[in-house]
Formats: sequence, C-alpha cells, structure tokens
Amino acid sequence: MTFLLFMQITFVCLLGAMSPGPSMMVVINNSIFKNKFNGILTALGHGVGIGIYALFAVIGIGLIIKANLYLFISLKTLSIIFLFYLGIQALVKTNHVEFHEGRVKYGIQSFFQGLSISILNPKILIWFLAIYSQFMSSNNDIFFNLSLVLIASTVDALWYILLVNIVTSKNILELVKNKSYLIQKIVGCLFIILSIILLTDLL
Repeated sequence: MTFLLFMQITFVCLLGAMSPGPSMMVVINNSIFKNKFNGILTALGHGVGIGIYALFAVIGIGLIIKANLYLFISLKTLSIIFLFYLGIQALVKTNHVEFHEGRVKYGIQSFFQGLSISILNPKILIWFLAIYSQFMSSNNDIFFNLSLVLIASTVDALWYILLVNIVTSKNILELVKNKSYLIQKIVGCLFIILSIILLTDLL
C-alpha cells in the first residue's frame, strides 16, 4: 500500500466517522453523563464495531446481509429500539448525575453501547460496501485487506476519542454540570425523536 493510497483510505474513513448521527449522540451522552473514561470506552467499542463491518465488506459477507432484506430490516429495527430505549432511560432517570462514576460495570456497559450502536446500524455496512468497493480487487493480498479493516477501526475510534476530549473540556463540562438535569432530559427527547424519524424512514 502506497502512502497516497493510505491517505485516501484514511480520509474517506474520517469523513464517514465525522458524519453526525446516532453514534455521535451515544458517545457524547456517555462522555458527559458518566465521565471521560466511559466516553473513551464507548469510542473504542464503536471502533471495534466499525472494524467488524469493514471486515464484512472486505470478505463479502456484507453483500449477503444487504441481499437478505429480512436480516437488513431486523438490524435497522433493533437499532431504532436501542435508541428509543436510551431515550426513555434518560427521561425516567431521576437520581443525581454522577459525573465521576468509574465503576467497572459502567465501563463495560459503555463499551458495549458503543459496539451495539455501530453493529446495529446497517447503513454503516452499506457505506463500506460503496466506498471499499473501489479498493477491492482479486489481486489484493491479506495484508492489504487487513489494513483496510484496521484503518477503518482505528480512524473511527480516534475521531470519537477526540470528540470525547472536546465535550469533556473544562468549560463545556461545567456548563453541563450546572444544567445536568435539563440537558439529560433534552438528550433523552433527541434520542426518542431520532428513533421515531428512523422508524418513519423504515416504514
């Protein structure tokens, strides 16, 4: 892989990672309402999920999922349910937000939330099938294909880790702490609204 090709793939993956959507909301939510550590774990989980979809695209499994309408719709439906659940959870939560929560249980939960929101979003798979098709060839060796997967996963995780650091900066975090209850309810409403919009698109 030449340096120019590496930069092209990295740039394309970065553009995909930077696109606003459910994943960004989940990462930001865990960063400000749990803590920076949980935000980073969510970012890493999301990066792993992206790597799995990139692998599917590279080895062709993505084509099978795309062709199977039932499986594709099932993934989209689970994604909508997951977002709706996060929204309801934020709305019904009445206890004080603990910004320094660092228990292992919450860390594992954050990681799997990041993993889930990426795996349950089949649009990510379609994106990889569209973008990576220009880089795929029967002449590709294992190292090149593995590089495609690792670049996608690493770029995604690093972008979200950068986002975590931005939203947990001192000024922003102080603002969130002062209005934590209200912001939490707003975020909950946004999750629910987003899930309803996605459901409307699905129907």
